[in-house]
Amino acid sequence: MFERVKMKRINDHIWLMNDNDEATGYLVTGTEKALVIDTMNGYENVRQIAETVTKLPLMVVNTHGHPDHIYGNIYFEEAYLHPDDMALAREFFEEPMFREAIEKANLKPAAFRPIQAGDVVDLGGIGLEVYLVPGHTPGGICLLDRRDRILFTGDSMIEQTWMQLPESLPMEVFLHSLDALKGIRGEYDFILTGHGRGLEDASLYEAHKNAVQEVCEGKNERDIPYEWFGGVCKAHPYGREPRRIVYR
Repeated sequence: MFERVKMKRINDHIWLMNDNDEATGYLVTGTEKALVIDTMNGYENVRQIAETVTKLPLMVVNTHGHPDHIYGNIYFEEAYLHPDDMALAREFFEEPMFREAIEKANLKPAAFRPIQAGDVVDLGGIGLEVYLVPGHTPGGICLLDRRDRILFTGDSMIEQTWMQLPESLPMEVFLHSLDALKGIRGEYDFILTGHGRGLEDASLYEAHKNAVQEVCEGKNERDIPYEWFGGVCKAHPYGREPRRIVYR
């Protein structure tokens, strides 16, 4: 039925949604509600995809405001996003090709509702705690599932983090954000990222943070050119491929 988005079961109440190897969303079910974490690219109806698994009322939380995490919001009435990323998200919603496509389909983006650091998304039996991680974008968040000992990180903690974007904050700010997460390091064993294919070991946190610190300290003798759609910048490799911190 769905050609792009493939479902992968993580456990009995968490599913990974792989959008054509271009973006990753998640579905988490509690006893009262279900949560879609990031709606991916929007080419296929993520609401219908989630409803193949659960009939519970659906909520949406976007980890940040980039299009490969929010464009599927068109299939929902509302979505939660940190206020610091709302302007960025609305800018992407105004992209002419996107506007033309959704108007042709008689769709529109979900209304944004604010979500803040310290909020808990209560699904019934499972609560996901919100942590603000400014860096990749100003309003990026992580969600901590203490019951399953999993941290959902969006693109804030991922094998290949893009920090070269116009909206990305200075690397020192990002390092401070990652340092602030030290207090919950003992609360999770696994990480689910915004472009992952499955569970990452929680040790990604230390490896990732150390790599960001190396960039801040100018330890760039092993850094390599990195080509992307905006030109050429730098990449700081760390550990196994394809781990990199990409920066201006």
